[in-house]
Formats: sequence, C-alpha cells, structure tokens
Amino acid sequence: MVRALSPTSIIQTLQEYATLIQRLDTITEEVRDIRSTIGGRLERMDSQLTDLLERLARLEAGRSADRAEVQADISRFKAEVDRAEMKLTKLLPESAQSNPTQ
Repeated sequence: MVRALSPTSIIQTLQEYATLIQRLDTITEEVRDIRSTIGGRLERMDSQLTDLLERLARLEAGRSADRAEVQADISRFKAEVDRAEMKLTKLLPESAQSNPTQ
C-alpha cells in the first residue's frame, strides 16, 4: 500500500532540497576561491624557489671563484717564501748555513 504525500509535505521536502542545493553552490564557490588562492600562492612559491635556486647557483659560482683566488694567493705567497729562503741562503755565510744554532 502506497501512502500518498500531502502537498505541504512535498513542498517542504522541495524547500529542503533547494536549501541543500544553495548550500552546495556556496560551498562549491568557496572551494573554487580556495583553489584559486592556493594556485596563486603556489605560483609565487615556485617563482621564489626559482629565484633562490638562481641565487644559490650564483653564490656557489662566486664561492668557487673566491676559492680559486685564495689558492692562487697561497701559491704566490709560497713562491715568495721560497725565493726569500733562497735569497737568504745565498746571503748567509757558509759557516752559518752549516751550523744554524749559533
């Protein structure tokens, strides 16, 4: 036996459905806004990450150049020390060279 619904009950059910549909539309719009906001933030983060990687590459290149320059300075200094030792050796008398404790 099928029970007939009253017109008031049908209208009330339809109003509930309409309310649910409106809530779903509101939620859907909020989700779109959130996705848009997140997408923008991700694009900015991607751009910032790219900038950081480029900066890191420049810093590493600068560090390598600085290291090479320091190594060249050290090599020049060692060469100067060697020349100074040879010059000093030539200037010292033979006796001082054979007995360095005096």
